[in-house]
Amino acid sequence: MSTYTFSGTDSYSISDVKAVMQNTYEDIVGFANKEIITYQRAKGWIEDLTYMLNEKVIKFFEVKLYDKNSNWYKTYRYTVDTYGYLSSGSASGGINYFSFPEGTKASLYADLDFSKANAASVNEELNRRGWGTGTATEGNSTHERNYVSNSLQLKRSVITK
Repeated sequence: MSTYTFSGTDSYSISDVKAVMQNTYEDIVGFANKEIITYQRAKGWIEDLTYMLNEKVIKFFEVKLYDKNSNWYKTYRYTVDTYGYLSSGSASGGINYFSFPEGTKASLYADLDFSKANAASVNEELNRRGWGTGTATEGNSTHERNYVSNSLQLKRSVITK
């Protein structure tokens, strides 16, 4: 098993990334099941997020939801936390995809940590993969779930107006 290490005692492995991404995968596929994104897009998002987590440069990522008129109304934010050993996490789910208005579309935003030495090369690779620029969502945040494997945790929150 390969292990990657941040400064200090914070570390997580490729298998930890796979474990937390399994829950995230189920969340993202739910958007494809509801036809908010395509399955091809869901696959690309999962590959890109896994890549960023394995490279240890991502602070958080967001699935932003827009109505049929392109007005933002809700965001699911997944914040990366690597501090401390966490023994249990939440099951995936809890997103009511059928509550989203007809014509809802989604985009993906990732916030990279440019204090990491490899962040610039990861950013270049994401540009090659078709990523552009964006901004983080601001609004009222409510914590929902924790996806955990050893010291790697993704904290899922919902942000609304």
